[in-house]
Amino acid sequence: MKTFSKMLRSAAVLLGSLAILAGCGGGGGGGEDSALTTPSGLRVAVSDKYGAAVAGATVQATVGTSVVTGATDAQGVALLIFSGVTGTANVSVSRDTFVTQTAAATIAANLVTDLPITLVRETSAAGGSLTARTALGAIIPTRNPDGTLTFDIELVIVDGNSEPILGLTAADFVLKACTPDSSNDVESFKVDCVRGADPALNFDAPYNSTTLHPLERVALPGAPAQPYAAALMLDQSASIATSDPTGARLYSAKEFLDGLGVGDQVLLSAFADGAALIPTLPLTVYAPFRDSTTVSSTPSYYDTLDSLASLVGGGTPLYDALDSLVGQVADPNPPAKSVVIFTDGDDTVCTLPDPDTCLVDRQASIDNANANGVRVFTIGLTNQVNFEALGELANGTGGVFLFAESPQQLIPLYGSVGRLLSLSLPTYRLKFNVESTDPNAFLSGNVLLGRVTVTAGGSTFDVPFFLGIPTAP
Repeated sequence: MKTFSKMLRSAAVLLGSLAILAGCGGGGGGGEDSALTTPSGLRVAVSDKYGAAVAGATVQATVGTSVVTGATDAQGVALLIFSGVTGTANVSVSRDTFVTQTAAATIAANLVTDLPITLVRETSAAGGSLTARTALGAIIPTRNPDGTLTFDIELVIVDGNSEPILGLTAADFVLKACTPDSSNDVESFKVDCVRGADPALNFDAPYNSTTLHPLERVALPGAPAQPYAAALMLDQSASIATSDPTGARLYSAKEFLDGLGVGDQVLLSAFADGAALIPTLPLTVYAPFRDSTTVSSTPSYYDTLDSLASLVGGGTPLYDALDSLVGQVADPNPPAKSVVIFTDGDDTVCTLPDPDTCLVDRQASIDNANANGVRVFTIGLTNQVNFEALGELANGTGGVFLFAESPQQLIPLYGSVGRLLSLSLPTYRLKFNVESTDPNAFLSGNVLLGRVTVTAGGSTFDVPFFLGIPTAP
């Protein structure tokens, strides 16, 4: 109600101006000709299901042959004025990454009609990867006598409603061949396929699967749910304005908060540096921890999330922010403690002056998380993210690397995080065999980067993974 009232107050100022203009004639003064009149119009207030204003939505109203179009402002309000037209208006409201909504409204003479519209976010199936596990622990890759490598990975696949997609077969998974792209090695060397045991050697190698589909596919049920404590760490760097213009990450965080179970705890934080707008750099923590048992505790984070929409700027101090946050997650009571990182890019601090320092900083962050018993879950948005960094942070701490190529995939991933944190989400374990023209591709200590193409939920999408080849004993 507060959000809608603010929308109406904003529109009232514009209405007053229009009324004055409508009452101003070109002739002599006084009488009814100079009296203030109210135009015929339609005031559309657009918000999402959590009541947050949706700016930049296109609103079109049609009455007979008259068509009036406008766009919602920062408060989510669009004011459409009709000249000498009354009757039933067919209204359409659209915005990129939202489902178009239609409604009917009555346009009356000298009256502005209010029409609230709730836009629904578009969603699509998505997934993530984690280290393949058995009851005895992680499954170790096998280097075969013929030079090939056999390995297992585990994938989580969810539909647009954050529900696990069950019943997928081996035919629904394809391991993509990988060829290093030398064009991205100009300023600093970037690994595309295989990172060598010594990163300083700038090693990379191609590989491809020896079979079209996985050799084996095992559907694993979720474990019994257990309470968790998790800290959300949201990227507020300048690039977010381009990669997430409609604030899907903020909406998605509310979806995650909506799924809190009894005994679960969550902490909200945001990170950025340089010309950042958040209150404290490199990390702002909106303490304290909240849980589902405290009245109105979860919704109290909603206003904070809405405020982050206008606090975008600066760089991406990923590892510094993570190190600052891990210690605060280690204290709560639940046994499952995690940090959930959302980002659309790479750490912009460690790349200066030497890009190799990123590997050192990343490993230090992994060691710090493991020492504090904190798993790191990473959520990458768009193909601009550093797949190697996000995959290694998750893989090295027992977390999950979730990937959204578009904002539509972001929402169901966030919606599934709670079940991942509580260990209750079903997964698929897949076995692949790969070969390479480079005899050094699968040596001990190397790292394999890759993607599995998944056909599920009416769409086809990629799930990236990160796999370490253990050093031989």
